[in-house]
Amino acid sequence: MRSHSVLAVVVVVEGEGGRMKMNMKVPALVAVIAGMLGTGSPLLAHHGDAAYSATPTVMKDCVVTEFAWMNPHSLIKFDHKDENGAVQQWTMEIGSPPSMALLGWSRTTLRAGDVITAYVYQAKTGVLVGRTNKVILADGTVLADRDDSTPSRYGTEPAPK
Repeated sequence: MRSHSVLAVVVVVEGEGGRMKMNMKVPALVAVIAGMLGTGSPLLAHHGDAAYSATPTVMKDCVVTEFAWMNPHSLIKFDHKDENGAVQQWTMEIGSPPSMALLGWSRTTLRAGDVITAYVYQAKTGVLVGRTNKVILADGTVLADRDDSTPSRYGTEPAPK
C-alpha cells in the first residue's frame, strides 16, 4: 500500500513591497489528511471467515452456470440437485485472479455446462453461498483456493461422498 504525504502551503502576496507571507492553512491540511485516511481505510478492511461453516459441504455432479473471473473475488455459480432432486442455485467465491492464477486457475478454467464436485464453506445463515475450498473437475483435476503448504483455516477436509 502506498503512502502519500501532503503539505498544503498557501503563499499570500501583501502590499506593494512584495513582502510574502507563508500561511499554513491548518484546517485545510487536516481535512486533506483525514480524507486520505478515510479513503485508505477500505483497503485495510477485509472480511474474515466467521460467516462461514467450519466444515465444507461437498456436492457432486454440480453444473456450472457461470464463472466470473473478477476482482476482488471471482465467483463460481452452479446448480446442484439436493437429496430430493430439487435444483439449488449456489454461488461460491474464490480468491482474486492474480492469487488464483498462481494456483492453476484461469479465466477459462470453468465454462457453463461443466460438471464439477464442489467443496464449499457455506454461509452460516443457510443461504446457498459460500467460500470455495476446492473444486474437482470432471477429469479429476483438483483446484483449490490455497496451495498444499498452506494449512486450511478450518482443519481437515472430508472425502467426497
